[in-house]
Amino acid sequence: PPRSTLFPYTTLFRSSDGLQYCWRKRGEALDPCYTKKQVKHGGGKVMVWGCVTSHGVGQLYQIDGNMDSKKYISILEEAYLGTLENLHAKRHDFTLQADKDPKHTSKAAQAWLKGNGIPTLDWPANSPDMNIIENLWPYLDNHIRAHSRNLSNFTELWDVLQEEWYKIPPEYVKDLYESLPRWVEGVYSAKGSNTSY
Repeated sequence: PPRSTLFPYTTLFRSSDGLQYCWRKRGEALDPCYTKKQVKHGGGKVMVWGCVTSHGVGQLYQIDGNMDSKKYISILEEAYLGTLENLHAKRHDFTLQADKDPKHTSKAAQAWLKGNGIPTLDWPANSPDMNIIENLWPYLDNHIRAHSRNLSNFTELWDVLQEEWYKIPPEYVKDLYESLPRWVEGVYSAKGSNTSY
């Protein structure tokens, strides 16, 4: 059978994000159910690396400090290989998709991938971003914002991130995978320009 592609990515989540609006009746502006509690000096932020496979989400990894090639290799060792282990999959069963970010293309990272027998997807320079995980970040963000808990610090944000990440339905991820041929066709028709995807 053809290999599945594993889509990883890194993003930053914050526990508050500018103005928010809600619909309410006249005279209900100060009702506690229509207000959001704020923590002075912010509620914390967390940078994460996550991946998805055709079977659903993989491991979510919390990134401390600045991301560099050394940290990227640590993520691959723990979260990427950990995801394959969770799936009882062999390394050659999946193809790792990574863009041309210098951390991904560094000599150290490339040597690690080659030395560990990790197949990677060819990624041309100036390629359109066709990573389906980009759809998961706003999905996850919306579920975090709708969460019943008031997130007041880094630890609470990380806890809820993990909780909501592992609740993402495999069917949602499968639908994203199945939409990829339409994405490719759209980019091809647009001659590499912007598409609705």
